[in-house]
Amino acid sequence: MMKSNSDSEQTLDRMAIRYLQAPQVKKVKERYVQDAKERIPQYFSPEKRMHAQAMTIEDIQQQGLPIEIFWRMVEYNLNAKEGMSINRLSNIDEHIDYLASEYVVYHERIHRDFDGEDQKQQLTQLDNVFTRSFDRMVNYYINTVGKFFERNDIKDESAIMFQSITELYLRKIHLYANFIRLEPDYAQVAHTEDQWLLRDSYFMGDVLRLIISKLYPQCILMPTTMYTETELSLAGIIFQSANKWLITQKSTAVSEEQLGIELGLFAMKINLILQKNDISNDLRHKITTVYSSFYNYKIADINKRQQEATENIYKLENDLYAALDENIVSHWTKKLNQYVLNEDIAGVFVEGIPNALSMFKQKVEHGNALERYQMNNEWFQFYNDSTTITYNHSNLFTYKLRLNDWNDFVEKVNLDLKWQYYSQPTL
Repeated sequence: MMKSNSDSEQTLDRMAIRYLQAPQVKKVKERYVQDAKERIPQYFSPEKRMHAQAMTIEDIQQQGLPIEIFWRMVEYNLNAKEGMSINRLSNIDEHIDYLASEYVVYHERIHRDFDGEDQKQQLTQLDNVFTRSFDRMVNYYINTVGKFFERNDIKDESAIMFQSITELYLRKIHLYANFIRLEPDYAQVAHTEDQWLLRDSYFMGDVLRLIISKLYPQCILMPTTMYTETELSLAGIIFQSANKWLITQKSTAVSEEQLGIELGLFAMKINLILQKNDISNDLRHKITTVYSSFYNYKIADINKRQQEATENIYKLENDLYAALDENIVSHWTKKLNQYVLNEDIAGVFVEGIPNALSMFKQKVEHGNALERYQMNNEWFQFYNDSTTITYNHSNLFTYKLRLNDWNDFVEKVNLDLKWQYYSQPTL
């Protein structure tokens, strides 16, 4: 059996789509031509290799761009523009699509511009460059997302993710190559004054992706044992959400209320992902298992550090440390998650989090001796820093950062805007 990213398959008329897309293709083409005119006589080919100082736009139109492909720069651009990082894991589908489409564009260019031994050498270079770029992408993904799933009771998931990404990449290459076979002049530049753009691989790739995105919206079929594009992206988002403030949280000063809020926000995200229609029941089960395992791990992780601090002979006040009260952590986690079940996101920020802060302050005021209930705790800066600490990658515990992160999540997962919240706190 096969599964698709889309809820319903659509059969679209190829020529009708091309007609509808013609104005957009024309706009992309005009932008590239204008860019060339503005940079003459300093125009560079897409690979930044050839410095054609003496060429006018008329020369370029008559002679075309240089035939040479500077593979070192191609590889650099692939990794710089579409390389993987923690912040890009949620866009794994776009990375796969970009690599596949660019591979096909260069493949077609080589067959158009080279023959004989030159063609064989260029095709070998093509495979070597794109294989290395693909390996970097897939290895980064499975060494982060895959290993996270495996550490949280989903055995051998890295292998399944690797197979899924590989299969998806090959199927996209087939999709793009087959389309070009049917529509060789998809960019509508052959036998025109803009034919020189055939060697501008950026242009050809942009137009190809533009047309395919309209002609075949989310229609890559995948075996039911593998991840779809959407599922790979969601798995990346789950890891990003856990990694941003929870995996990296190692402080003995984190209170039950704060950890409950952090785990609650994570639970809210998990809950909404589980409600999506475009994921399989198998993945839902895996995500539920991952969340449960990670929740228990995080409490155990903080408790381990509390225990180490208690036993540290170099600390003069060992009674400042104690295991977390798991019931309190659980209370606030469930409290925030309940707001999602009630479809009341505003309640999270105007009631749930403020109530947790109030309970925390009561413990401080009552003279709780533990390190995590002292006046220098970062809870007291939760609202104060919200107007100044707004950069997304900060690890500070502030209202603004948590609110921005939540709204970014809603956008990434493509949820209804009713799940976003923008009001400022009223204290």
